[in-house]
Amino acid sequence: MKQAPLLLACATLAGLMVIAGCKEDTQDPVSPPDAGVTRYVNLLIGTGNLGNTYPGATTPHGMIQLSPNNGAVGWEYTSGYYYHDRRIAGFSHTHLSGAGATDLNDILVMPINSRSDYKIEKGGNLEASRYRHKDQQATAGYYKVDLLDYGIKAELTAGDRVGVHRYTFPRDERSEIVINLGVSFIDGTSGTEMKWDKENNRIEGYRFSYGWAPSQKEFFVMEFNQPIKNIRFAYYDKERDRYIDARQSATEMANEALDNYQPVRAYVEFDTSTTGLTVEAKVALSSVEIGKEGKSGASLNMTKVAGMTFDDVRQAATRKWENELGKIRVSGDEEYKQTFYTALYHAYLGQTIYSDLDGRYRQVHQGSSANPDGNTQDGKLVETLKESVRTADANRDGKADFTRYDTFSLWDTYRAVQPLSSILEPDRLADVVLSMLSYAEEEWIDDEGNMRKGRLPEWTLKGNETGMMMGMHSTPVIHDVLSKGSLDKRMIDLGFNDAERQQIKERLVNAMVTDARASTSQGVAWIKEYEEQGYVPAQLHDQPPSDPWAAHSPFKDSWTASYSLEYSMNDWAIAQSVKTVFGEDDPRYQEFADRSNNWQAQFDFGGQYKGWFKARDYAGNFIDANWVDPKTGRKVGKNWRPEMFNWAFTESNGWQYSFSVQHDISGLIDLMTRFDQKQDPSAKRGDLFVRRLDEYWTTYPDRNAADNQFPIFNTGNVGQHVQGNEPDIHVPYLYNYVGQPWKTQAVIVDTTNVCYKNTPDGICGNDDFGTLSAWFVFRALGFFPVNASSGIYEIGTPMFETASIDVGNGKRFTVKAQNVSRNNIFIQSARLNGSEFTRTYLTHDDIMNGGELEFVMGDTPNKEWGAQPEDLPPAQGIGTFLHESDMPEGSR
Repeated sequence: MKQAPLLLACATLAGLMVIAGCKEDTQDPVSPPDAGVTRYVNLLIGTGNLGNTYPGATTPHGMIQLSPNNGAVGWEYTSGYYYHDRRIAGFSHTHLSGAGATDLNDILVMPINSRSDYKIEKGGNLEASRYRHKDQQATAGYYKVDLLDYGIKAELTAGDRVGVHRYTFPRDERSEIVINLGVSFIDGTSGTEMKWDKENNRIEGYRFSYGWAPSQKEFFVMEFNQPIKNIRFAYYDKERDRYIDARQSATEMANEALDNYQPVRAYVEFDTSTTGLTVEAKVALSSVEIGKEGKSGASLNMTKVAGMTFDDVRQAATRKWENELGKIRVSGDEEYKQTFYTALYHAYLGQTIYSDLDGRYRQVHQGSSANPDGNTQDGKLVETLKESVRTADANRDGKADFTRYDTFSLWDTYRAVQPLSSILEPDRLADVVLSMLSYAEEEWIDDEGNMRKGRLPEWTLKGNETGMMMGMHSTPVIHDVLSKGSLDKRMIDLGFNDAERQQIKERLVNAMVTDARASTSQGVAWIKEYEEQGYVPAQLHDQPPSDPWAAHSPFKDSWTASYSLEYSMNDWAIAQSVKTVFGEDDPRYQEFADRSNNWQAQFDFGGQYKGWFKARDYAGNFIDANWVDPKTGRKVGKNWRPEMFNWAFTESNGWQYSFSVQHDISGLIDLMTRFDQKQDPSAKRGDLFVRRLDEYWTTYPDRNAADNQFPIFNTGNVGQHVQGNEPDIHVPYLYNYVGQPWKTQAVIVDTTNVCYKNTPDGICGNDDFGTLSAWFVFRALGFFPVNASSGIYEIGTPMFETASIDVGNGKRFTVKAQNVSRNNIFIQSARLNGSEFTRTYLTHDDIMNGGELEFVMGDTPNKEWGAQPEDLPPAQGIGTFLHESDMPEGSR
C-alpha cells in the first residue's frame, strides 16, 4: 500500500482538469447535413480498453443494434467489436453495450466477392476483411467502413426495429452477401431456418440460441433493393456434426433427406459481372413468429420502413438522436462537447425495445420443478423453458397500451441512467416500469401443473432473467416513477381513469413486497436469510476452493455483505413506495422502513478489526478472514484489511463498500460517529467520516500484494475509488454531507481525468449500458443523485459555461458557470433563480420547474460556501435506527 500526495490540496488539483484529445488515426464522424449536436458524437469512444461499447448504428433504446464484429471472443470483445483488432468478420444485428458478459451478435451479415478468400478460423471459417481506422466513421445512427480485401464499402443505419445495410460492390465475377446464423461467439445455436421468397425478393428465417440468456429467438425478414441472382445454402449436418459448404452442397447432399440438415449460411449472389452495384438490405427482427392478422412479427415491423431508402432511414435516425441529445445544449470547450454528447448517447443504449409494432412479444420463464436453473448439459439446452406470446397491456385488457422494454442491467443503471431518464424521458421510464410489472405478473404453468408468476427484473435479456449481479434494483426505479409522478402522467396520456391508475400503482407496490418477503418471493437470492437474521450470512470454506477465480476467497458464498447493504436500500425504496401509494398508515411502510436500517448489522462495532462493514456468519460473528494466495494455496494472513479484495463484497473491497448506504448517508455518519466516540469521547460528529473519505481518496492499492488481486474491471482508480465499476460512483459527492463541498469539487475533477477521454480507450471500465457515461453527464451538468430515486441531487462542479436542459412542458433548467475553466473548478458563490444559493443540493422540483442556477467559479476553494448545517443535503433515513445496545459485539 502506498500513500499518494494529498489529492485534496487545491494547488495540486487545480491543474488536473484535462481530458485528452483524440490522437488515434480516426477521422471526424461524417453526419448528415442537418446534424446539430450529433456531430459531436464519436462512437469509437469506449471501443478500446475496457469500455466494451459498440460503434454501430442504432436508435435511442432501439431493438436493433447493427454493428461490426471482429470475429473473436474474449473480455475485450463482449460488444462484438474491439478497436485494436483490425479485422471485420461481418455485421450483426444485436449487441450489448459496455456489459461485462457476452451474448447476442445475432444474424451476422458479410459482403464478399472473388477478390479474397481471407477467413478467420472461427465457427466453421468466417469470411473477413482487414480495414483501416481512417476509413471508418461512427456517429449517431450511422456507421461506415471500407473492407480492404474486397474493395467493398459497407454502411449501416437503423430504425427502431429494422437495420439497414448498404454495400457498394465493385465490378466482380462473383459478389455475395453472406447471411450467417450458425456462428456463435459465446452462445450456442439451437435452431436455424432460412427460406428464399423469390416473388418478393427477400429471405425469411430465424435463429434460436442459448447462452447468458437461456432461450433467445430472433425471427427475421431481409429485403433487398436489387434482384437476387442466386442463393446457395450452407448446411450443418446434425447427424455427423459437420458443416457442408455451399459450393459443394448439391453433390454432398444428393439423395439425402433435407431434414437432416440445418441451414446456417446463405450466400446471396448479385450480378456485378459488368458493372459495380449498390445493394441495400433491410432486416427486421421480432421475438414473435406470427403476429396479428397472420403476418410475422418481423414482417409487421418491416412495414415501418416501407418505401424508405437507406438515406431516408439514416435521416430519420439522425432526427431521433437530435431530438434526444438536443434536450441538453451546452456551450464551452469543444473537446468536452465530444466526450459529453457521446456519453449522453451511450446513456440511451440500454432498456431496449422488445415488443413489436402491435405490442406483442415473447415471454420466457426459466426453470421448472425438475430443473429450476434451466441450465445446459453437454452443451445443449435443457428443455425447461416455458414460453408464450404476450401483449404489452398494463390495463390487462388485451390491447397494447405501452412499449415493452428489456435489457435491464439494473445493478448498474439504477445508479445513474434511471435518474437521468427521469429528467430527460420520464414517459419512456414509465413504460420501463410497466415492463417490469409485466415481468412480475406473467403467469406460466410448471411441469407439475402449478400456476406460477415471475418476479421483478434483476438482469433481464430477451425476455429471460439471467440472474446476473444482485439486489432488487427494480425497486428504486419503480419508486422513482411513483414518487415523481411520471407514471401517473404517462397513464393519463394512455387514457387510464383514476381507478385504473391506482390499481396499476398498487400492483407495482405489491410486486415489490412479494419479491422482498421470503414466503412469497420467486427466486430472489438470500431473501429468507436476510428476512430472518437482518443480514445475509456468510460461510467459510474448510479448505481453499479449486476454482482459480475464487481461490483466494475464504467464503463459500460471495457478496453476502453487499446483499445486506443493497437490500437495505431496496427496502427503503419499497417503504417509500408503500407510503406514496397506500399511505404511511399501511403497516408495510413501517415494516420496510425498519428493514431499511439492516445495513447497520454489517458494521463491526466492537471486534478486533472494528469500524468497518464486514461479513458475518450464521451465529452473528464477524469474519476476519484467513486469506489464501491463489498461486500457492497457502494462507497469507489473518488480519482483515479494508484494501483486501474481499468476496464479501460485490467485485470490490471494504473501502469501496464502506460508503454504500446511499439512502441514509446521514445515518452512516451518525453510526460512524457513535463508533468514533467509543474510542475517543471528544470526537465530533462526522470526524471519522471525513477521515475515512480523505484516506479513501489518497490510499492507493498495492496491486502486487497477493490479497489485493482485483478483478479486471476494478479500474479508474483515484486512491481506493474505482470509477470503472459501479459500487462507489456516488462517493465523490459525500463531502457535501459534512460541509466540505470544496473537496467534492476537487475529487470529481480527479475522477474525471482518470476515467474519461475523447479516445477509443476513453471509458475506464465497463460502461454497463451507459452507467459510467450517465455519471459523466451529471458530472458535467454540476450535480448527481447519491440516492438515485430520492429526488435529491448533490452539487458537484460544472464543466460548461452553459448547460440548458429541456425538462418538458416548455421549460428549461439552465446551469451557468461564470469563469469556469480547466483550472477554475471551485464554486465561489451561486444563485438560484436570482436568489443567493448556498445549498449543496437541488431537488427534483428545482430542476423540473425550470429556472437558472448560476455559479461563479475560481481556482481556489471557498471553504465557506455550502458549509453551514442548513446547506447540507437532508437526512433521508426512515424507520427505527438501531441503538448502540443493539449493535453486535463484534468478532468472537
